[in-house]
Amino acid sequence: MKQFSRFFVVLLCTALLAAALVGCGKTEQTDTASDSMSNDALTIQDDDTMHLNMLFSLMSTPDNGVTELLGDGNDQEYRADGTIAKREFDGVAYGHKVVFTVSYNEYNDVDSIYVKFEKSLTEQQISDTITDLVGREPKDGVWTTDTATVTLSQDDGHVCLTLKQFEVEDVEPAEQY
Repeated sequence: MKQFSRFFVVLLCTALLAAALVGCGKTEQTDTASDSMSNDALTIQDDDTMHLNMLFSLMSTPDNGVTELLGDGNDQEYRADGTIAKREFDGVAYGHKVVFTVSYNEYNDVDSIYVKFEKSLTEQQISDTITDLVGREPKDGVWTTDTATVTLSQDDGHVCLTLKQFEVEDVEPAEQY
């Protein structure tokens, strides 16, 4: 049963990735779409090898699903027991080079992704892009999505984005009426 559920997750992630890639060739935007985007938001480019929405769909995916979609990566890190801890990948997002590291929990499922953008991108551009992508403003510098929390940081002049697996305990209880 566990193998079936892992297969289903891999199949679902593949379907989500395929759906995201179907619109990749489109470079035109209608006036309405242009008006709704922030001025600094980045746009998908023809030479992109990854998209942020693809990374959202990788959350909780087993390692075999990640390697089916992205390969083994440039570098891997393993725990003492031989299980995968991290995989590092190079890519192009919004026409800019990125390095992203996929980290795994003890069940070999993705629990966080760290993306380091090239220095030419500003925090405002990345922030506006995330806001447009998730459809909401950050709260205290954190965007909450269905699958992850998203934060931005700086590392040696690079803007870095961290997606952390969404945990129920991360959410404040709703107000009771």
